[in-house]
Amino acid sequence: MAARHARTRRPSTARTAAPAPCRRGARAVARPGTRSHAARPPAPTLLGVVTCREDFEALRRDGGTEYTGYTEYLADIEELLGRLTGSGGVVRGRAFHPGDLVDFCHREGLSLADPESHTAYTADPEAEDEWVLYEGEPLAEFTARLARARERGLVHRRLARMLAETAEAAATGGEFPEEPLRAAYTEGADALRRVLVGAGQGRFRLVCSLRSPEGPVEAWADLLLESGDDGGSVLRIEEADLDLLCSLLCTGFALGMPGGVVLSGMCRTRGSVAWGWELDDGGFVPRNAADVLLDLSVPAVSWIAVCLPGAESVPGFALGEISLG
Repeated sequence: MAARHARTRRPSTARTAAPAPCRRGARAVARPGTRSHAARPPAPTLLGVVTCREDFEALRRDGGTEYTGYTEYLADIEELLGRLTGSGGVVRGRAFHPGDLVDFCHREGLSLADPESHTAYTADPEAEDEWVLYEGEPLAEFTARLARARERGLVHRRLARMLAETAEAAATGGEFPEEPLRAAYTEGADALRRVLVGAGQGRFRLVCSLRSPEGPVEAWADLLLESGDDGGSVLRIEEADLDLLCSLLCTGFALGMPGGVVLSGMCRTRGSVAWGWELDDGGFVPRNAADVLLDLSVPAVSWIAVCLPGAESVPGFALGEISLG
């Protein structure tokens, strides 16, 4: 019916197990007529779900699935989700990406052709940030959430590697010292808060970027700043996006890396606007947003470009002048 990595775990275990797409494994999840455990709550399930047709075709070419078409595959995934949740089960998903699977098997010394490798990849505890709880939403929304969680997970792991590869980490056995890291997190979170307070109420898109020798490391988020009951502003943002933004800025401040920030959208008082800042040893330095965009990746520019037509591109405001009350 669906994925060969659709595995369940016992309620007593700490983590769920699961993987990608092969009919035989999905049929084994719940055979018709088996009711011996009907009185027990279903075991939580973790599914590896291919989130786009391009990834599906790559998996199919490599012999990773018996499905011949992505539409058929999605139909079985949808049916499996309905069956598991309909019986009271808790289901989480992870984006099943062929390239990530190859990297995982290479790192762990596993056979790419072994279905158990698919299971191990999906349930990799290092990628737990990518596990997404299924809440009954339409499948298209669920796969979009899975793909977004994968994007965030890749950035989190890249930031962790950057910190682990420093001389400071080597001197302490592989972990970046906690005290300067905590100070850098406070500094980054404070700077981000001043950006948002200074922007005022409105709907925005925010991109933060670090410039590394291997290319830009970026995080972005949609956010809404609206009036609160106390007369101040209330921030509406995905918690996972906010966490990633703070982690990226923390890493930037901890390592003294250059970078840039663009906040663009519809401000209630200024209209359509795009603010820019340069990230350097002195913190956030105002820089024209158009210039900051030149240092961003094509995907980041394409994503924030939705807010740019008609926007006034200006240097960001001085954060030291923003009162946090």
